[in-house]
Amino acid sequence: MVTAAAAVLVGAPTASAYGPSYCNSSTCDLSVSPSTGGIYFEMPRYTAVSMICWTDNQWYDGTNRWFKVNTVYGQGYMIANQVSNQTRVGHC
Repeated sequence: MVTAAAAVLVGAPTASAYGPSYCNSSTCDLSVSPSTGGIYFEMPRYTAVSMICWTDNQWYDGTNRWFKVNTVYGQGYMIANQVSNQTRVGHC
């Protein structure tokens, strides 16, 4: 006998994998400010980042959205296009 709850679970799509946010480019720029003028380091692909907040500033790589992040290389800003598995954060 199949219960209604079991029938719903069978038809439900599988959940996508969830993990920490990370650098999705061959290298990702880490900046002291939300602009290209403050770039001081290039992180390797798949570097984990913890998103803190977002701000809109200089347009770069098709967007003006920057995330303030914590990484193993320090705290800084990354352009939004280089962050995968983005989490919801507030405005800086």
